[in-house]
Amino acid sequence: MDLWLLRGLLLAAVITFVRAVLGIGIYTWPESGGVQRTIALIVVLLAALAWPFFDGRRDAQENEDPEDRADLTLFWLKAALVAALVSGAASWLLSFVIPGASVQSLIFELTIGTGFVTLLLSIPAQIGILTGRAYGEYSRKRSAPAEEEDEFGRHHIQAHHQKEPVAVHHSSGIDGEYSSRAESHSRSSTIEDDEYSDQDFAAEQARIDDDERRTGR
Repeated sequence: MDLWLLRGLLLAAVITFVRAVLGIGIYTWPESGGVQRTIALIVVLLAALAWPFFDGRRDAQENEDPEDRADLTLFWLKAALVAALVSGAASWLLSFVIPGASVQSLIFELTIGTGFVTLLLSIPAQIGILTGRAYGEYSRKRSAPAEEEDEFGRHHIQAHHQKEPVAVHHSSGIDGEYSSRAESHSRSSTIEDDEYSDQDFAAEQARIDDDERRTGR
C-alpha cells in the first residue's frame, strides 16, 4: 500500500470518528452545537497539520539538498482527497446508526462535501510541510560540526570537483626529462602556495595596516 493512501485512510478514520462524536453530542446537547462544531474543526485541523509537519521535518533532516527531497505537496494532496472521499461515504453510512453524523445525501458527500474537506485539509497540510522542513533544516544545521579555522580565522575550503593528480609514466629520453621538470615545477608551486598561505598573508595584512595608519595621519 502506498504511503499517501495509508495516511489518507487513517486521516479519514479520524474525521469519521470526530463526525460521529459530533453527531452524538449535537443530538444530546443541541444548545451547545456551535461550540462542539468549533472543537471538532480544531481537532481535524490539528490532525491535518501535525502529520505533514513530521513528514517535512524528517525529509529536511535526511536530504540536505532541496532537489533530493520528496514532493510532499502532491503527496498530501492525494492523501487529503482520499480522506475526504472515504470519510464522507463512511459518515453517510453512520448516519443510519448515529443521528447527526451526516445530514446530507450520498451524492452531496461524494461531490461538494469531498471538495470542501479536501481544501480544508490541504491548507494546514501545506503549512505543516513548510514549517516542518524549516525546523528540520534548523535542527540539522545546529547538530552539524563547526568548521575548523586557522590562526587568521580562515575556513578550509575543499572543492568537490578537485581530483587527485594522475601519475603519468613516460619513456626515457625527452619525454622523461619533460616529465621530471613538470613535476619539479609542480612541487615548487605547491611549496610557494603553502608558504604564502601563512607567511605572505600576515606580511600583506601588516602592509595594509601600515598604509591605513599612514593615510589616517
